Amino acid sequence: MPYRRGYTIIELMLVLSLIAIMAAMAIPKISFLRYKQDAVGRLVQRTLITAQQRALRNNTNVLFVMDYAASRMRVVEDTNANGAIDGSEPWQSWKLAEGARFSIPATTVDGSTAYYATGPGVSTLSAGPTITFYPSGSASGDAFVYVGVATGRTDALRAIEFAGATGRTRLWRYANGAWRRDST
Repeated sequence: MPYRRGYTIIELMLVLSLIAIMAAMAIPKISFLRYKQDAVGRLVQRTLITAQQRALRNNTNVLFVMDYAASRMRVVEDTNANGAIDGSEPWQSWKLAEGARFSIPATTVDGSTAYYATGPGVSTLSAGPTITFYPSGSASGDAFVYVGVATGRTDALRAIEFAGATGRTRLWRYANGAWRRDST
């Protein structure tokens, strides 16, 4: 009988079993939470930029308001420039991703008293911490906005840095007991 080349079904099943075992060992090491929280940080960055652009485009003050109880952000056109949210003023809202929320970290990037948002550019309205954008494109000042998860995992903490004079935003991650700026 001639010799046939190929693999038996047992050999194939053995190889597939080894691949499955190795994959099962590797998957828990992948942190999907990291990617999810980075996306939440990027959403906050884009919303800050949206508020700044709206102030420039509409030539009016715009308020970026963090509703930490509802885990959402609001961009409100302060058409009468009174620094408050009035019922007749147009606004838009963005909800953070499922499981994400504004957080109060144990330590802040800027070393100030821990709160949902810190820095000289943050004022507190009854609706929540607020950053004001002016028609010139500048803001009320520099600020840090903090997001995390309901479970309180410190590796899920993100800080979004906002430079009030230029509008530049940066993402920070909390890892191994210290804040580290994202390289991108």
